[in-house]
Formats: sequence, C-alpha cells, structure tokens
Amino acid sequence: MSLVHKFDHFITALFFFIIITVAATSYFTFKEFFAIHNKRQQEAVIPLFSLITSEVISPLSISQYMAKDPFVIDYIEQEEIDTQTILTYLRAIATQYQMVSFIAIEKHNLMIDSNNKRTELSSDEAEWYHRLKEIDQEQFTDIGNADDPHLYFDVKIFNNKQEFIGFIGVAIDLNYFADRFREFQQRFGFELFFVDAGNIITLSSNSIMKTESHHRKNELVNISSFPWYQSFVDDREQGKNPPVAATDNNELIVSQMPIKELGWRLFIVAPPASKQGEYWQLFFSKLLIFVLVSGILYFAFASTIGYFKSSLVKNSQIDFLTQLPNRSYIHRQYQQLAKTHDNASIIMADVDLFKEVNDKYGHNTGDEVLKVIGQKLTSSLRKIDLSGRWGGEEFIVILPETNAGQAQKIVERIRLDIAGHQFPLSGEKSGFFTSVSFGLVHGPLTKNNLQTQIDKADKALYRAKLNGRNRVQVYAENDKV
Repeated sequence: MSLVHKFDHFITALFFFIIITVAATSYFTFKEFFAIHNKRQQEAVIPLFSLITSEVISPLSISQYMAKDPFVIDYIEQEEIDTQTILTYLRAIATQYQMVSFIAIEKHNLMIDSNNKRTELSSDEAEWYHRLKEIDQEQFTDIGNADDPHLYFDVKIFNNKQEFIGFIGVAIDLNYFADRFREFQQRFGFELFFVDAGNIITLSSNSIMKTESHHRKNELVNISSFPWYQSFVDDREQGKNPPVAATDNNELIVSQMPIKELGWRLFIVAPPASKQGEYWQLFFSKLLIFVLVSGILYFAFASTIGYFKSSLVKNSQIDFLTQLPNRSYIHRQYQQLAKTHDNASIIMADVDLFKEVNDKYGHNTGDEVLKVIGQKLTSSLRKIDLSGRWGGEEFIVILPETNAGQAQKIVERIRLDIAGHQFPLSGEKSGFFTSVSFGLVHGPLTKNNLQTQIDKADKALYRAKLNGRNRVQVYAENDKV
C-alpha cells in the first residue's frame, strides 16, 4: 500500500474515531446523569424511612410502651392517686423524648399532661375522650386544640382483666412536623403527604394539614383534591403502575407506601428531575444533526486534503524544472505498465556537450535547453507512452507495445526536431543549436526488469556518443561497449 493510501486511511479512521468518541462520550454522559439522578432518589429512601421512624412511628411506640407499663396500670386503678406522682412520670417521659405526654384516667375523671394542664373528662374539652372510647380500636392519631395544634398519639389502657381504664400517649407540635418534613423536601425535592384511612391528609411537607378532628371539620383537606391523585388512582384501577402521574399542566413522580402502625398511607410526590424519554429523543436528534454536520465537514475536509495531497503528490512526482515525471514516478508507472503490456521500447536520451552549453551561455540558458527538450519529447508521444527526466541532462522515454523499428522512427523525428531548434540568446540576433543522442532497446516489459533495460539503453547511448553524437543507436546483444 502506498504512503498516500495509508494517509487517506489514517485521516478517515481518525475522523470516524472522533465521531464515535464524541457520540460515546455524549451517551455515557447522559447515562451517568440519569444514574446520578436515580442514585439520588435511592439515597433519599433511607433518610425518608429514618424520618418516618423517628417522627411518626417512634411517638406511637412510646405511647404503646406507656400503655403497657405495669406501674401506670396498677397506679391509676387505685382508689386514691397522687397527681404529683403521675405528673413526675409524665415529665420524665416528656424530657426524655422531647414530647408532651398525657394520661386520661377513667376512674378518676381526670386528664393531666406533662405541662400540668388538668382537665375533667366530663368537660367539653374532653369530647375526644368519649368519642374515641366508643371506637373499637386501640390506638389513634388525632389533632388537638385549634389554638395550639398538636398531633396526639392516643393509646387505650387496659387492666389485667382487659377492661378499659383510660388513655395515655404523647403529642407533638404540628409546626415541628412541618419543619422536619420541609427540610426533607428542600434537600431531596419531594413532597410528603400522610393520609389516613378516610383519605384525609394528616401531615404534609408543604403546610400543616388537619385530620378529621372535631375542632377542624371545616378545614379538612382530602388527598383527592389534588389533580395528580385522580390520575394516580385511574392508572391503578387499569392495572398500570407508571412512575409518572400526568396532570393537565405537568407530570409528577408519585409513589405510595403504607404505614401499617397508624393505618396511614404516605404519598411521595416529586416533579421528574429528568424526563428521560424526552432527553434521549433530544440526544438522538442532536446526534443525527452532529453526524450530518460532521459528514459535511468531513467531505469539505477531505476535498481540501485531497487538493493539497494531489499537489503534494504531484510535486513529489514531477521534476520542478522540466515539469516531467521524475525517476521515482517512472519506476512506479513502469510497474503499472507491466500489468497491461507485454513489451516496450526504452529510450535513454542525453544532451550532447551540455556542460559546454552551461559554461558558455550560463546555467539559466542550460535550464531553458532542458525545458525545451522535455517539451519536444512529450509532444511527440501517445497517451500510453511515458517520458521523464532521469537526472541531470538525461531523459527517458518508454513506448509500450512498440518494436525497435517503430521506436527508432519516432525517436528520429524527435532528434531532428531538437537539432533544428534554435535556442535564443539574450541580446543576440542569432541563437545557438544543440543536439541529443539516443540509446534504444526493445524487450519484454516486466515489473522487475526496468534497470536491466536501462543498462542496455545506456550502452546503446554510449555507442551513439562514440559514433559522433546526435544520433539514435539501437542496442545490439553483441555490442562490446
């Protein structure tokens, strides 16, 4: 393979390597982006479980523990109780867990909390007690006073005979819940909605939502009031489980998880950080444009390279002075001729007494002589013939499929044309004449016999010089020169 072809292949390979590299880099960048996004979502799950456990499940567990405490059960069943002892117990729980703790004692018609607020169960303020007492359920979550809203975790207390003897539990300020869930929203971009069995929002990350409390029936917020919820429900009823719930204005990623301890459900709602389908569609459309533009640039680049390459190749193959093929080009073309032709006549030509021309008229004039001789050699040949400058004042002519007799006639015409040409001299009315001697050999045309044939033509050329110059000499095998 020639150096030029290797260069072509290298440029093409380099171009496509760049395209593939850019495309692959873009692809893996998109893929990494989605992986980071998915990882971020996965990383949010652990803090979410921790948040639910610490802020929702933990208070319920504390309340359940208190309801099973033998001290509490035994003490409140006594005929007489010391409220200070109960208060000390409640304050210990409140201090340890940073919550308000409370107890409602059926036998003594008393509710007391860790802030030492006391309420008779027969009063209107204790309406919740009688309402929840009649429900066949052991634990409840409820919103308390409208002026100071807290989320109460109420657990029924039973004695050893499984008789109802009161309520005990803890309460957490709703503002505290809102702050904690808002921190999660700001960190991970998710909205959280805690929903009870009646689809009423109990807690939320964006505002304080109210439960179905007797204090706040005019402020209930039902999860079904959100546009995305109906889309979410419709998909579930149709057996679909898409990660994205579509609304009229946007799309949201919706997930739900049960909180069995409370009989609640948690909805996790987030705007999609990346609409992956649209991103991939955008990626491939941009990639197509990139490939088209790259293709145009490639052909423009290839054309430019081709122009400079052809100029470079031409300069490397052509003799600068005579504009004839040089020796290296003759060698390559001879091998190409050998593929399509069986024989050829090879002529070596040498300008007679060229040193005297240079010495007498100068090298510039000598250069003009070489140019004219090169032109006359070329003008007399066919398209399949080959001529070139072999070096110095020596030229070569190759005539495929031409026998010695035919070649001799052609070369003779060239010799006479050169000999009759008057070369002008600057400042002189008349010019000067010169001549060329030719050595001719005819033989088989093979890839590897050029030098052999040239050696024979050189011998014939030398014979022409010995015989007086300005003549055509055909090589003879018995020539002892």
